[in-house]
Amino acid sequence: MPPDAPAEIRSPYDLVLFDLDNTLSDFASAQRAALPALLADHGISDGGEYLPTFKRLAAPLWEQLEAGELTLDTLNDERFRLLIEHTDLELDPASLAPQYLAWLGRSGVLWPGAMELLDQLDGAVTMGLITNGYGEVQRPRLAQFELEDYFTSVTVSSEIGHAKPSQAFFDVALGAHGNPDPASVLVVGDSLSSDIAGGAAAGCVTCWFNPDGLEPPAVPRIDHVATTLADVARIVLSA
Repeated sequence: MPPDAPAEIRSPYDLVLFDLDNTLSDFASAQRAALPALLADHGISDGGEYLPTFKRLAAPLWEQLEAGELTLDTLNDERFRLLIEHTDLELDPASLAPQYLAWLGRSGVLWPGAMELLDQLDGAVTMGLITNGYGEVQRPRLAQFELEDYFTSVTVSSEIGHAKPSQAFFDVALGAHGNPDPASVLVVGDSLSSDIAGGAAAGCVTCWFNPDGLEPPAVPRIDHVATTLADVARIVLSA
């Protein structure tokens, strides 16, 4: 942890690794803006009507990505191929896929309390960002949200060729901080299958961000549950 942090606000953790989408940022807001904007560029005025189908078709692809059965490049192409196949859209999926990433990179808002959380933790604990996503999406969003200076490292799955929950992903994220004892590292994220399962398997302490107040499952191991980002701050700073 930073040596100049006052003792009274130091965290018991050496490192906190934060997920981005649906933890610090509201990714649903990015999708609600990006897909209609993309389709509007192609003359479709009611593009928002296609979002539920788009998300439904993409969901199994993200599961395949987490299982190591699919790459991000393939996922992006495939979700648009499926969207065209299952709807009345008559557009070129190969053109839509990269254009969508560009729109996502400039869309969305932060989750309520995100800046307050990071401001509170800044100087009290070292923080890294871990995200399953595209560098061309996540890097511009970090800049847009003005989050870059809070994180000592940013680990993006598309840039390293590994995705959460794989051990290889967490090896890179921890290696960026000199391989601290995983038991001194807190992983904070909303996804049970990628953030929590991956963090637990890597030997880290886990904090499930659960704003909907869902019942925690027995598996994977969850050490802490937070329903707000203010809860996360209390967990990070608790003795």
